[in-house]
Amino acid sequence: MAKRIGFIGLGTMGKPMARNLLKAGFELTVCGHVNLVPVEELRHEGATVVDCPREVAQRSEVVITCLPDTAVVQEVVFGPDGVMEGATEGCIVIDMSTISPTATREIASRLAERGIEMLDAPISGGETGAIAGTLTIMVGGKESVFEACWSTLEAMGKSIVYVGGHGSAQIIKLCNQVAVTLGQIAAFEAFTLGAKAGLKPEVIQRVLSKTTARSWVIQDKMPRTVLAGNFESGFKLRLMCKDLGLALELAKEMDLPLFALALAYNLYILVKSQGKGELENSVVSTLYQEAAGIDLSKM
Repeated sequence: MAKRIGFIGLGTMGKPMARNLLKAGFELTVCGHVNLVPVEELRHEGATVVDCPREVAQRSEVVITCLPDTAVVQEVVFGPDGVMEGATEGCIVIDMSTISPTATREIASRLAERGIEMLDAPISGGETGAIAGTLTIMVGGKESVFEACWSTLEAMGKSIVYVGGHGSAQIIKLCNQVAVTLGQIAAFEAFTLGAKAGLKPEVIQRVLSKTTARSWVIQDKMPRTVLAGNFESGFKLRLMCKDLGLALELAKEMDLPLFALALAYNLYILVKSQGKGELENSVVSTLYQEAAGIDLSKM
């Protein structure tokens, strides 16, 4: 079992995930990427801080990345002072970002040439799950490598599922994002319809939570975000736009039409273009509310 873990990408999700590794007794090495505040917090909690991904890899048996997009992952792994410059044969890279499945396979192939294994392990569960260590972790790559990394993954997640070969986990994560997004659009339309017709939003939520329309979006997310008018924390709209774009790219590679997703993607991009990309992604509901002339949080 690997005890020396490196972690690169200490953002909203990465910082609590890294903290849970420390709590589980792993020797943790981190480096700054954009924001240095979480790096200093983890230093005070026992992590070793180094200057670059190369040095993280030099000190680690397993290197975890949790980064915004494909380009950043490629830069951190293969760029100057990147992970590949410091990793030795037998090291394992676990990428917990959500990136292109095609790029994931290419990264895994390049690392394999140097004797470095890779798992793609995107996550679901939000900041709350990251803090509590209850994330759902989807894992792609060699099953033997997955088994070797079980204790590392278990420190961060509760539902850990091996999906298949390299890129498989990225594909199922994109499936999740498609389903969540279309579920949100359905909820936004249903709540706007009912409220415009005179129903109280909390009544709509209470009833639909018990009918065949029930879903995590209606039962959990709508009350916390849209009905509360709270879009300040959570999974950012710009990141969801990125994920939906990846899903459409994957569909294009297979000549697969995804009609509803194409519409939803354009709605999300429209709201992002209004300067709302840093807000929680259900801010897209404001597009419907503005069209209807209502505010679901004040009815």
